[in-house]
Amino acid sequence: MKAANVKLIALSVTGAMAVLAIALSLADAAPRDATAERLQRLEDREQILELMSAYGATLDRRDFAAFGQLFAEDATYGGGPNATHGRAAIQAMLEKTLAANPSNLPGPNSHLFFNPSIHVEGDRATAQSKGAYTVPDAATKTTQLVFFISYEDTLVRRDGRWQFQQRVLK
Repeated sequence: MKAANVKLIALSVTGAMAVLAIALSLADAAPRDATAERLQRLEDREQILELMSAYGATLDRRDFAAFGQLFAEDATYGGGPNATHGRAAIQAMLEKTLAANPSNLPGPNSHLFFNPSIHVEGDRATAQSKGAYTVPDAATKTTQLVFFISYEDTLVRRDGRWQFQQRVLK
């Protein structure tokens, strides 16, 4: 075999091996990328579930400073023309409402949430969930359901933390 043919065969084999190596690395990277994206969505969902839990827990503890931090600085709370805008205003409104206790409800009370449906896309998410507010009933020594509510949320990740951007109560 002539030297030129040997070089040509060697170059062809080397080129084929390079193409195969690239194809294998791309094929290997695709599952890793898909797995990383799936893991990130699961972590995001878990953090959003923690945010929803913290909503009720901070209100039950009357920790309004922590409650306010659950909302983005430019968040909206409520719905329609009576919506409250801005973290500080949301925090102040809930603190005033719970301190006033307009229905004269006994304590301790509990904010519950359940049936969350969460859809994450990058640094934004939407969620729907249900909530309930309960108080003790001294006469029957049971818990009384005060109200049942639906939430429609828009959430944002800012500085690595999920927050409510909008929480509509229905």
